[in-house]
Amino acid sequence: MLPLLLAVYPSLFLYSNNAAITLLSSLIRLLWFNALLALVVYLISLLINKFNAWRGSISASVFLFYFNIYGMVFNFLYKRDFIRIEHYTLLPLFILLTFYSVWAIVKINNFNLHRIWNIASFIMIGLIIINLIKITPAEIEKRRDLSPVSMPPPSTSISRNPTYPDIYFIILDEFSGFEPMREYWHYQGVDDFKQFLENNHFFVAEQSHGESQETLHELATRLNFQEYPCCDQLRTYFSAIADNRVMRFLKTKGYTTITFDESESAFPTDLPIKSDYYYGNAPDTYNSYTIIDNFDKLVIDNTMLRIFSNLYDPLIEFPSLKAHIDMLSFTLDKMNNLEVASPKFVYVHVLLPHMPFIFDSNGFVIASYYNTNWDDYLDNYIYAIKYAEKMITNILSHADPQHPPIIILQSDHGARNQIYNGNEEHLLKNFPERFKTSILFALHVPGLDTSTLPQDINPINTFPLIFNYLFNSKIPMQ
Repeated sequence: MLPLLLAVYPSLFLYSNNAAITLLSSLIRLLWFNALLALVVYLISLLINKFNAWRGSISASVFLFYFNIYGMVFNFLYKRDFIRIEHYTLLPLFILLTFYSVWAIVKINNFNLHRIWNIASFIMIGLIIINLIKITPAEIEKRRDLSPVSMPPPSTSISRNPTYPDIYFIILDEFSGFEPMREYWHYQGVDDFKQFLENNHFFVAEQSHGESQETLHELATRLNFQEYPCCDQLRTYFSAIADNRVMRFLKTKGYTTITFDESESAFPTDLPIKSDYYYGNAPDTYNSYTIIDNFDKLVIDNTMLRIFSNLYDPLIEFPSLKAHIDMLSFTLDKMNNLEVASPKFVYVHVLLPHMPFIFDSNGFVIASYYNTNWDDYLDNYIYAIKYAEKMITNILSHADPQHPPIIILQSDHGARNQIYNGNEEHLLKNFPERFKTSILFALHVPGLDTSTLPQDINPINTFPLIFNYLFNSKIPMQ
């Protein structure tokens, strides 16, 4: 029993701390692997120890302990950078330490082995119960939230007013504001983009900042024009985005709501937005199912299997990257070919120029399918500008000139410069903290006097501003 407890505990511990954003099926799949691993190691240990069950159990448990902490030790030493750490130097030393510990344990007499087994088993059972207690309420909440959602058909009971304009709310994830692009990257192409926007009658607020660096927090805040605690309230954000005030209000005005949202690829437990039409993936794209997923990677990276990361990383990333590329293409094409009567509200959230940075400045996929180097952010940003210009040009060219659309073009946050897999070499050097919340904020609202709007407008006021202008809603501004 003890080897089994030691084998499954890391998966349970990591899942309990990530239950809000991880599917239970991922945990179950790993527990089967853990159980098989424990059985194989125990049988080998039993054979080596001449079928002495106590020594076999203790020896297997010691090996599994070292097996499960290798990745953590590697990360710790790598980040501290005391000496140059490589798997080919650390792993043999770790294996030597493992076998020495096993040898030392089996020299203990049977009475003390029994005591060690009892104490270790008691501790492991307690730790597992604690994690199961943490997991249970999270799963109950997810089961309630993730029960099948019946998407309502387009409303026929509310009369449509074709004089209302179509509204497009476009979020470019991790698209930096213009100030950081000029000051840090020295990229003057943002001036051309700003000119493009202004030539198409957009108001551009160059000094706008989000309240946080968290996507879900920012989207929940803007789609409900209310503050939410930041930033560890995932279930709250999921629910607030899925059933948001903006769409509920617009449906009362006869709007049909359409969603293009890549969030579910980043957050597998995300809830589908309750819109009349919902696209979370491009139809017929490569299914995101893989042999192993990101939670598997989180667990495996802590073990001795970390040395094979160059083999299993592509299994995780390639399918999701292809789905990402397909979704970008599908969204650009489909949003301008919607056979939906006006007025309509179209919500678009694309993970661009968000990591992984896989595009060059012209939108071609670069050699590495999994790129977390922030030096590649600029090329993806340049491509994101071209993508946004195509979206805007297509929307305006397909619009009824008698009823021009409202277009909201924003980012959730700026370039966060977050470390990935402990590799600090891939971070931007001396990147100011204030740049991380600097966002794109551009409004195309025909007829609205934007001359009095501040350059540092708070994005929480986006929809109050538009609804007050369009419907005289008298929503307080913050």
